[in-house]
Amino acid sequence: MTRSPDTSFSIGDVTFRHPFLVGSGPTVTTVDQIRRAEDAGWAGASIKLAIEPFPYLNFPPRYRWLKKPRYHIFTAERRLTADEALKLTEEACRKTSPGFVVIPTMTYDGEDLEGWGRLARRFVDAGARIVELNLCCPNMSFNLSSTGASTTKHTGASLGNDMEEMPKVVRTVSEAAGVPVIAKFSADGNMAPLAGRTAVRAGAAAIGHNGNLLGIPDIDIRDPLKGIYRLQDQITLGCMSGPAIRPLALRTTYQMRQAAGPEAVLISSGGATDLASSVEHLLVGADAVWICTETMLRGFDWLPKMLEEFTAYMRDMGFARLADLRGLLSRNIAAASELNVLPGRAVLDEGKCSACGACWNIGHCCAITGAEGRTVYDPELCRACSTCVDLCPTGAFRMERSG
Repeated sequence: MTRSPDTSFSIGDVTFRHPFLVGSGPTVTTVDQIRRAEDAGWAGASIKLAIEPFPYLNFPPRYRWLKKPRYHIFTAERRLTADEALKLTEEACRKTSPGFVVIPTMTYDGEDLEGWGRLARRFVDAGARIVELNLCCPNMSFNLSSTGASTTKHTGASLGNDMEEMPKVVRTVSEAAGVPVIAKFSADGNMAPLAGRTAVRAGAAAIGHNGNLLGIPDIDIRDPLKGIYRLQDQITLGCMSGPAIRPLALRTTYQMRQAAGPEAVLISSGGATDLASSVEHLLVGADAVWICTETMLRGFDWLPKMLEEFTAYMRDMGFARLADLRGLLSRNIAAASELNVLPGRAVLDEGKCSACGACWNIGHCCAITGAEGRTVYDPELCRACSTCVDLCPTGAFRMERSG
């Protein structure tokens, strides 16, 4: 009988059954939601962000899911108070099994550094076996500074980008909590690789990044001052997530792995929606994946099928344990100076060509024209860019190596 692959990973002395976790967000604000996540087979959940003292930016949620470009964006969002999150943590830890890991997510907004440690200790006393530090949220002081507003606050992504203050926070919490600490950073600004390495040296048991990027959503050019958010007057920067940002999220994961080294535990996030997109995060260096946006759109119950597919994938690929695929691609990504560009050209199968014209007006290509309503291709002029292959709806073009 074939032995089932080992899909588990550990952060300190806390072991997770597999690498798929519910990311901190609107789907982990109640015990009922957390229990539904456990029932659906998730390995753990980072609960909704808690801020102490009470957050200075706290509104009812305003979301948009834009189907065509495939991104989610929000501007206003409610956070939990520390007391709400502590109560949720205590009840969730009591009502879930030991095999499901409840991860409180916290940030401290007071003036004293020791306040971080006090807050973390309260979560541990409430039953938490691990604590997540939000050093990533772009919709706090980072949003204000990005729009030119003056702020003395130093929270979320702004703190995560501060290489002097952030390690003090990580060290303080790690020493006070007595449990593994996850330091979570923003992918915005390309500071996450340095921040992750700095946090590991300061005592973080794991590092990670969120799947949010500050952006301006699509604009109605006929009514440019009208915002896209329903029940909100102003236009503002919003947190983007979802499949559209996945390439950037994968880049951040890869860069964090390269900076932190092979021993660091790294949790990725951004655009994971199914088996392939989730495994991509693991291949570029993640030990686990936080998934948030997809749970907002589809709930939790799609995971069991993906877990079956993941186990089958590992078995088919000959991976006995998670470490066998973790970072497989990140170890083999070449620098631009090392590229081996192969000689070749496009080949046209005229029998498959429908003369649709999709390739006739490629701006940088002189090899293909549409003379007299048919596709005319001169292979001697082909630059081997392969754009024609991507545009052709019938598969009439293919690339062929020469030499």
